[in-house]
Order: sequence, then structure tokens, then C-alpha cells
Amino acid sequence: MTEKNVVSASVGRALSHQLQEADWLADWRESAWTSFQTLEKPWLEKTDLKRCQFEVVEKSPSTGSHLEARKLFESVTGSAVLILGNRIEAIRLTEEDKKNGVVLMSLHEASHTHRHLLEKYLGSVVPSSHSKWAALNAAAFQAGVLLYIPRHVEVSSDILIIRSEEEALESAYPRTLVIADTGAKARVAEMQFAKPAATSAAATSDVWEVVAENDARLEIGLIDEILAGPYRFYTRRAKLGKDAEVNWYAASTGDGLAVSDIESLLDGNGSRSNTRVLGTAVGRMHHDLTAKMTHAGRYSESDIVMHGVLRQKANAVFRSCTEIVKGAVEAGSEQHDRMILVDSTARADAIPMLLIDENDVKRCGHAASVGKIDPNQIYYLMSRGISEKLATRMIIWGYFEETILSLPVEEAVREAFVARLEKELD
Repeated sequence: MTEKNVVSASVGRALSHQLQEADWLADWRESAWTSFQTLEKPWLEKTDLKRCQFEVVEKSPSTGSHLEARKLFESVTGSAVLILGNRIEAIRLTEEDKKNGVVLMSLHEASHTHRHLLEKYLGSVVPSSHSKWAALNAAAFQAGVLLYIPRHVEVSSDILIIRSEEEALESAYPRTLVIADTGAKARVAEMQFAKPAATSAAATSDVWEVVAENDARLEIGLIDEILAGPYRFYTRRAKLGKDAEVNWYAASTGDGLAVSDIESLLDGNGSRSNTRVLGTAVGRMHHDLTAKMTHAGRYSESDIVMHGVLRQKANAVFRSCTEIVKGAVEAGSEQHDRMILVDSTARADAIPMLLIDENDVKRCGHAASVGKIDPNQIYYLMSRGISEKLATRMIIWGYFEETILSLPVEEAVREAFVARLEKELD
């Protein structure tokens, strides 16, 4: 797409022309590129971004077979998208979803056929001003996906997006826009298949922006594979209308470098959102993850549960943040963070935050802990003839079980993720 270190000011327009997008989207991309150039590199406590130069780097696509991703796509029964590298390989929409008017297509094509939706919603939840990596994604996204659920439509089967990286890909910019119209209901998930790469200053930026209109309900599952290579930036944000509900279920594995943000903006009165995070880290992985709830609507409710297991020399920073702005009366929120250090060389920080600017609060609290597995639990299992290694695994699986079962995915996807976890914990 561009040469290393030197990126043309017209990158957005050139890419838009290459992807045959509408002219208005080319202008939108170029504006985002201007924001990217002017935004300062952010500073994150406990995460060093000095070596990340945010270069736009892409090698020629490999000829990899993507067997795991293809096999999973064929095994699921609901509507699904298969993305290989920076191209959408296939989109399958069930007959029921077609009949109900569900839209599942590339953002590039939608710039022509659904301009009214994109102009209203694209960038409304994750604007290019949100962060340097969000601006980079807006300027350079490829294989973008639009999912629109019409008013009062309840999607009966899970919708799955499968993304598989190219072997030679050094940077990527996937973007997903999910819109649930008034009264709509759906379960949506994304599963990523990553490939290890050489350490690079290139950055991968992944954006999900979700809109839940009044009375809409969305269950969203995110299964990330964070492998060694460039820094990976994940930005997932949802905006909720009156009495809307969005629940996030995020799971990650790997040994790479990542900065993740999951946030719900509870704008509507009576809106509700829950976030459950499950993460494992091995090797020298560094994962900086923030789960945030911003309460602006009256009587809004949220909860955050974050569980992590770290091995070897992995390092994780889990931030949970609840913000209740002035006027969000009778808002309620709780945070529960727990991180287990399997090896003494692993390190973790659990940082709960409460930002409250309203006196009339229904509930608001937090609890956080970092430590090893209770040796009494290990001893009890070993006294029943179970080895120490197996006892440790049993406790960890019990710790993860609720989140794994909550993932809004078909059984084939859950089994693929469990196999990934088994390998990580071996």
C-alpha cells in the first residue's frame, strides 16, 4: 500500500480508489489521515510505546492456506464472514436473516449502497480524534464489515466474523461497524487467527464501533490471538440508547504486545452494559487492557469482571474504570478484577478506578486482587491423588468456565477457543 517510513498524505484517497469506494468515503479517510499526523503519540502508565512508530507497512500477501479459519467458516451454521489478510474471502447470510432484512457486507461496498447508514454512524462511536491508532485505522482500514439489524428484528442464530492474518502481514487495520436499530436483538462474535511475525515498529489497529438504539440488545464476543510481532491496538466502543443493552465478552491468548480498550457509553436512560474479560499471557507478552463504563443516562447499570492468568515472564495491566457524569442519577456499577500469577516471574497490575461526579448513585464499588493460586486448594486436590500440575489446571479452568460458557458463539467456535487455551496452559 505504501512504502515503509514514508506515507503519502493521500494514503486515504489512494486506498479508497483501490477499494472502489464512494468519493465521500475517500474524503473521510483523508480527514482521518490528517488527524493521525497531528495527534501525539499517547503516553500510557506502565506501557512503553517508544519503539512503536505507527508505520503503515504491508508486504505482499502470502499464499497461506488459512486452513483453521476456512474450516471454522464451513462448520458454523449462522451468518458469517471470512476475512483472509486484508480481503473479504466470503460472506454467508442465512435465508432467515436475508428475509428479515439483515445487512452483512463490506464497508467498501456499503459506501455506495448504504451511504445513509455509514454517513450517520461510521466514526460516530470511534472518531478519528479518539486516539492516534483510531485515526490510523480510519485512514487505512481494509476488509471492513458492516452489520445492520433492522428495527425489531431478533436474529435467531449467532453471527460470526472470522479474521485470519497473512503470514507476511506486518500491519493490518480491520474495522467493524455494528448497528442494532430500535428493538433489534443479536449475538455477534469475532474470532481472530494470528501468525507470529518479526518484531517491527509497524502497528496493527483494530476498531469495533457498536450502536445500540433504543431497546436494542447485543451480545458481543471477541476472541483475540495476540502473537509476537508488531504492537496490536484494539479499540472497541459501544453507544447505547434508552433501555438498550450491550454485553461484551472478550477473551485473549498469546505472547505478543497489545493495548486494548473496551468501553460502553451508556447515554440512554435505563441502559445496561456488562463486560467480562478472560485473558491468558505467556512468554514475554505485555497486554495493557482497559475496560470502561461511562454513565450519562439516568438509572443506567453496568458491571465489569476481569480475569487473567499469567505464566513465564508475561506482564499485564488490567484497568477497570467506571465514570458517572453529573446528571446520571441512580446509576449503578461494580468492578471485580482478579489476576493469577502461575509463575513467580510473571507480573500483573490490577488498577480499579471510580470517577464519580454525581451524588445520587445507586451502587458503585470495586474489588481487585493479584496473586498466586491458594496453596490450600492445590493441597486439597493433591490429597485426592491429583498431581500438582493437573490440580493447577483444574483450578484455572474452574476460574474461566463462566466466561467461556457465556461467549455468544456456536459450539464449534467455543471448541476452537478451548483448544487454543489448552495449548496456552500446557
